[in-house]
Amino acid sequence: MTLTVSRKLGALVAIAVTGALLLSALQLYGLRQAIHAERETMLTAQTQAAAAIAAHFVDEVAAKRQSEAEAKARAIESIKSIRFGANDYVFIMDDKATMIVNPNESLIGKTLWDKPDSAGTLFFQELVKRAKEGGGFTSYLFPRSGSTEPIAKLSYTTLVPSWGWVVGTGVYMDDLETIFRTHLLKVGVFMVPVMLLLVGCALPISRSISRPLQRITKLMQSMASGDLTQQVPFTGRSDEIGAMARAVDIFRQGGEENRVLSAKAETAAAERAAQRERQSAIDNAKAEDLRAFVQAVDNGFDALSKGDLTIRMTAEVAEAFEPIRAKFNDSVAKLEETIGTVVGSIDSMRVGLGEISTASNDLAQRTEQQAASLEQTVAALSEVTRGVNATADRAGRAQTGATATRRLAEKSGTVVGRAVAAMAEIETSSDEIGKIIGVIDEIAFQTNLLALNAGVEAARAGEAGRGFAVVAQEVRGLAQRSAEAAKEIKSLIATSSAQVAEGVELVTASGRSLDEIVEEIGKMDTVVGEIATSAREQATSLREVSAAADQMDKVTQQNAAMVEETTAAAQTLSGETEELAVLVSSFRTNRRAAAQSPARKAAPRAATAPRKPVPQMRATGQTKAAPAEAADDWQDF
Repeated sequence: MTLTVSRKLGALVAIAVTGALLLSALQLYGLRQAIHAERETMLTAQTQAAAAIAAHFVDEVAAKRQSEAEAKARAIESIKSIRFGANDYVFIMDDKATMIVNPNESLIGKTLWDKPDSAGTLFFQELVKRAKEGGGFTSYLFPRSGSTEPIAKLSYTTLVPSWGWVVGTGVYMDDLETIFRTHLLKVGVFMVPVMLLLVGCALPISRSISRPLQRITKLMQSMASGDLTQQVPFTGRSDEIGAMARAVDIFRQGGEENRVLSAKAETAAAERAAQRERQSAIDNAKAEDLRAFVQAVDNGFDALSKGDLTIRMTAEVAEAFEPIRAKFNDSVAKLEETIGTVVGSIDSMRVGLGEISTASNDLAQRTEQQAASLEQTVAALSEVTRGVNATADRAGRAQTGATATRRLAEKSGTVVGRAVAAMAEIETSSDEIGKIIGVIDEIAFQTNLLALNAGVEAARAGEAGRGFAVVAQEVRGLAQRSAEAAKEIKSLIATSSAQVAEGVELVTASGRSLDEIVEEIGKMDTVVGEIATSAREQATSLREVSAAADQMDKVTQQNAAMVEETTAAAQTLSGETEELAVLVSSFRTNRRAAAQSPARKAAPRAATAPRKPVPQMRATGQTKAAPAEAADDWQDF
């Protein structure tokens, strides 16, 4: 739906009024919430102050400064005297809703657990519940003191857990509604004149905008239908309406100027039509000159396509095409001269190509001979290399065997050394055993003397020493046998010592022989190593020589292939030269060389087809010398 400007302005006024009303409503709502929060804060503070008084007396009881009954009585007296606001008070009841402190003496001592308010709410139960939850607010209906009419009341209760007291206080909320209605009346008294003033100012402003716009709209409709004689109103205003009117007036003036320009454009169109007719006649004349020139060019290119290089463009052409005619004639003359020169050069090319073909054939033959010689050389070098490699391998194996033999001999020398050391230790042990046997022999001799003395003393003792004499005789016999055994052992040890000494001499001699063997084997190992190293170096050198010869063989084969390709290229070039001569002969020129028949051309020399290098069989012995005649030919070449 499209709205007029006046309606849009009215909508703006309505939006402004609505916004003002919404702001007022929000302000009143905020005021109501602030008053309610202030009441809740006050109730919380009063209740917690009364609970703090009770908690003080609980601490007195805990400190045993007062009895519980005395403390409760003093707490009740202190809390009962609290008044605030419009005769508001603090009440106390236990967790069964039995009233303890209340200004209404008739309620003290009564249990109000099941007593509802006028709306049927068991608000005493709610008061106890909020207290046990740690403190909270309860809304209910309760009459003022000395009245029976129930009024909305808000109470806050908290619990004194040690005594099971529910301490609370409350305020009536009817004064809150009175304050709210007072502020609502104030806002209404302020907003109604403001809205009336806003509407009263908006109407004339809307008319001052919409009416000029309507007049300008009608004028623009007349101008659209072609009427540009009317004067545009409101051009003297300095506001947006005046700017719009001045813009419309400029549009009207532009329309009048367009009308004048249209008349001038019609006159100019007639003049352009006459100019086009004159230009058409000139263009027709130029087209005729162009047609004649194109015909002459076509005739010239037709003759050129048939090979006639004597053609020239001699027809008269327009002055604009004269440079093109001259360039055409010059180009044909240069082409004629070039073709004549090519024809003169063909015979020289034939002679040169024949010589190239002959030289290529000779070079191919000599390259084949060189390739055969190189293959024989490579075969011989391969045989020598294999022999040297075999020698190097055998020398390496001999060196390995000599090294192993030297290790075994060195190991045997070590064993002999250990045997000599062991013999020396045996000899030392034999000497020690001899000393021990000497000691045993000395002990046996002393024992024998003691036994003899004991026998003498036993004989002196008579019958009492007979038993002792027998024992002394046995000891003497044992001492004699020990001495005899010690002598035999000493004799055996002496024999063993002599044999050990002889064994030591033999083992020492064996050690010296093994040392000499190890020294000779070391020398032989060094010589064999030098032989193996020399053989390996010779094998490496021969492999390098063989590789170089093989590379020369490959290069020779490649040279032979290149000679063959050169010969083939010369033959191909000769054939292409003949084809070029045939093609050039189709052109007709003023020179005698181009007028002669192609049958005059000399036939090219028959080129001997190059032979492909034939690989030679590799020789197993020394290479045979190449023929002397072939060597002479190579040097001459």
